[in-house]
Amino acid sequence: MARIDLSNVEVMFPPSQRNGDPVTALSGLELSIGDSEFVCLLGPSGCGKSTALNVIAGFVQATDGAATVDRKYIEGPGTDRGVVFQNANVFPWLTVEKNVGFGLTLKTAKGRRDNGEKVATILKRVGLEGFEDALPMELSGGMLQRVGIARALVNDPSVLLMDEPFGALDAQTRIIMQELVLELWEQQRKTVLFVTHDIDEALLLGDRVVVMSARPGRITEDIRVKLPRPRSYAMTTTPEFMALKAHLFDSLHSEAVRADRLEARA
Repeated sequence: MARIDLSNVEVMFPPSQRNGDPVTALSGLELSIGDSEFVCLLGPSGCGKSTALNVIAGFVQATDGAATVDRKYIEGPGTDRGVVFQNANVFPWLTVEKNVGFGLTLKTAKGRRDNGEKVATILKRVGLEGFEDALPMELSGGMLQRVGIARALVNDPSVLLMDEPFGALDAQTRIIMQELVLELWEQQRKTVLFVTHDIDEALLLGDRVVVMSARPGRITEDIRVKLPRPRSYAMTTTPEFMALKAHLFDSLHSEAVRADRLEARA
């Protein structure tokens, strides 16, 4: 798989038309994710979670510090990193099969011979077998996110980056999708960074839960989740899970209070 390292990363966005001051989204961010490790990045809205993920994806350039995958500097997007967004972002005019296989068509002709087999395999793995010819408008929200996950996995990336992919789903569908991600990770053991603001989701999925402060984002806590695998949603009612949840809730609440006081002083 691959190792991810962020060292003293800062991201500063230039002034906008509404605000004449630059915005520092990340400051002194230090984060290391080991091969095959599943890390959840937890924090309040606007703390820079998605910005950190976008630096690793290659969509955002750090203004200071170093960002590497497998000790190679990140200079832009690459097929070694698959991204699942908050919205599925599918092409509405393409079928499920063609949406998932779109990235493969950008590769060399030599690599296209087995594209159909790769797409069929990943569609079966995410539970979309039989929906190959369906259009996005015919799918539910959960099925659309399955398309997004399949599209990210079909290139067999070593790193999977997931940016609050289940935030817009209803509670029941969200549980189903969380258990799907757990199953896929058990099968493939990719290096995963999963951005969320949901404590239960972070603890259910992650080997570690990394907590970020309010903007400018930095790491305030890094907790190893010593819950047995394989996991299921039933684990969320255990005493061990509830104790970790209470600790994280207190950490996030303390940080929220601190951020409110700083904003009030400003």
